[in-house]
This record gives sequence, structure tokens and C-alpha cells, in this order.
Amino acid sequence: MQLRPHHILDIISNFGKGAEFQPHPYGHSLHIVALKLLSDLDLKIKLVLNADDICKECKHLMPDGKCNDVLGQLNPSPSKQAYNDVLDCRLFDLFALKINTVLTLRKYLEMVNDNVPGIERICTHPKEDQENRLKGLMAGLIKLGVRKPI
Repeated sequence: MQLRPHHILDIISNFGKGAEFQPHPYGHSLHIVALKLLSDLDLKIKLVLNADDICKECKHLMPDGKCNDVLGQLNPSPSKQAYNDVLDCRLFDLFALKINTVLTLRKYLEMVNDNVPGIERICTHPKEDQENRLKGLMAGLIKLGVRKPI
């Protein structure tokens, strides 16, 4: 399975907050990918810096493989493609991983856990509360057995 590093963090944080993964009007596959990830921590994933298995059916994915959506909550509204590329590059750097690294989801989540707290300063979306993001990540990691409850 090919995934952008930040997409995994989004899934774990939302899972920790109790989200139910449902089809989205954009048509992307987040709900399908999330259920696969959450059911198998030994799943092999390839960390990519381009459209991934979540993006495949999204109405914002252009034929050139780029996203044409914007972050409308910001003014001016930057391109999601550019924003997410920078975000994922920061995560690759933090974990000292190369683009296209293949590892198990469990291994990736262990790396995430080793950087909690702290990673929320990188992966919190614009206008999202960092503390809320951190709580979601920690709760998700605990639910999956990667982190011990405090």
C-alpha cells in the first residue's frame, strides 16, 4: 500500500478521537484505507511523496497526479499539493527516511510514538489545535497497542 506519511498520522489521530471513517464527497479512499490500516499493523506500506492509495479516486486528483485542491481555511488559500509536499518532507526528515521506503505500519507507528510529544508541531493542520492533535495521536497509538496508557 502506498501512503503519504501525513495521511497515516491523520488516520491515527482521527481514530484516537473516535472518528468513524465514511465515504467522503471528494470520492477519495480514506475510509477504505483507514479500515485496512487499523486492522493490520503488520501491513507493508510504501511511504511516498505523491498521490497515494487514498488519493486515487479523489475528484481533486488531476491526470498529472497532482492535487488541485486548496486549503480554504487559510487566506490566501495555498495549494494542498504544495502544503502536503512540505509537510511530508518534514516527516521524512524527522524519521530519517528516504522517499519510497517500505516498512510495516507497526514500524512507522513506533517511529511516530518515539516522537510524541513533539511531532504534533509538524503535523497539525492549519487552524487545528496542536494539543487536540497530540491527544488524538496518543489515543490512537494507545488503542492500537503501540503506546502504553499513562
